[in-house]
Amino acid sequence: MQSTAQSSERFDVVVVGTGLAGLSAALRAKEEGANVVVIDKAPETSMGGNSRFSGGALRTPSDTVSAADLVKENMDMSGGRANPRLAHVLYHEATEALQWLRGYGVPILRSDEERPDFKGSKMPWHAKGNGYGLIAALFPNLAKNNIPVRFETKALQLALDDKGAVTGVVVRDKSGTRVLQGAVILATGNFQANVEMRARYLGSGADGLIVRGSRFNTGDGLNIAMQSGAQSIGNWGDFHSAVLDARSAQVECGETNINTYPHTVMVNVDGKRFVDEGADFFDTTYVTYGKACLAQPGGRAFCLFDAKAAERGLVYGLREDFEPLQAGTLRRLADMLGINADNLERTIAEFNAAVSDKPFDPDVRDGKGTTGIVPPKSNWALPLDTPPYFALPVTGGITFAFGGLKVDENCRVLDTEDRAMPGLYAAGEIMGGVFYQKYPGGASLVRSLVFGRIAGRHAVGFARKAAPQLARAAANS
Repeated sequence: MQSTAQSSERFDVVVVGTGLAGLSAALRAKEEGANVVVIDKAPETSMGGNSRFSGGALRTPSDTVSAADLVKENMDMSGGRANPRLAHVLYHEATEALQWLRGYGVPILRSDEERPDFKGSKMPWHAKGNGYGLIAALFPNLAKNNIPVRFETKALQLALDDKGAVTGVVVRDKSGTRVLQGAVILATGNFQANVEMRARYLGSGADGLIVRGSRFNTGDGLNIAMQSGAQSIGNWGDFHSAVLDARSAQVECGETNINTYPHTVMVNVDGKRFVDEGADFFDTTYVTYGKACLAQPGGRAFCLFDAKAAERGLVYGLREDFEPLQAGTLRRLADMLGINADNLERTIAEFNAAVSDKPFDPDVRDGKGTTGIVPPKSNWALPLDTPPYFALPVTGGITFAFGGLKVDENCRVLDTEDRAMPGLYAAGEIMGGVFYQKYPGGASLVRSLVFGRIAGRHAVGFARKAAPQLARAAANS
């Protein structure tokens, strides 16, 4: 691909993106002694990509869950479609990567220290301050390690030699267009903030989805890689969703999740239930249920609970300014929400009558379910019979799409003939083949951390071997 750039600069490694994958790649490459530069099309005030808007959850092995358990879970949740080699690397290197992150001063807490909504999940660790805290703690390490960062610098295309090897990236900043020579690591996230790509890959209804994360994740890295022959892989027609407060901002809403929905009764505007709210802890169902909310009339639903649940603190949102709506009767609540009141009263009466008398225990799968109704509620079923009654309006949203670039275990991007593209690496949400249809909570940050480090290490190895060719390319640019 020929460039019209007027100048070039040479580095060993060029990292595109400042989310967790990009920061991990840059720091790991620097540890190997590389000359690294990081670029991001976003302004400095919007650093951090999608990572900044995450909940900071980290799905890693623990005292009770092994790496093999998590690999099996990933394969089961993907219907066997995930790349087993990537799943193996993801979880078998997670603990070491977590310790590495701590070494850079990122405060990692046990989940129950700051996030009681994670209780019972397979997310034992959590970055203090959520995604904002994670990026705020990790990013200053670039300056401490003399790694330059150039914001408002957009990657336009990959620079290739006459044999098709990637020799750098063509970028545009306020001063013009230039080539940054070096091995390239794409850590640009996915395409969820691109309305056109959402409609193209996810369907016409996806154009109005609430975007949880960065407005700058518009598929640039995916596009420039595929334009140069990279292979796409994965579940391009599906995405990571969540049960979000329907009052969320349209873009960059961050953590407006209602993770406590297992302790509610979820109904649609017709006053009918549509999921087994207590099938499992939220970290294995929230993506599926976010999309289930989107499939309801009007693309929304309601999480209902009563005074006894409220008094026990069982249900809450993560945004304190989004107060639940309340009324003294179910009919009045239905009128406030625009729900079919007759149906709602009938639904709740049937639900209450179906609740078993087993003991209630929010900390385990207690088996306190329902009998004789469809859908059932498998755990944590409490009758709604104590006024006042409360409701949180919910919908689905998009965090990232599941499709991406095909990479090997060393994060080398593969072309459409399944050959590694020399000089090109990818890490984080731009990777495909890891998640399909469902998603285990806290796995994507671990993916960014683990594969960002791998990409940084291997890109340096390539850059050193390719140094003579890169020098010639720089001289001829």
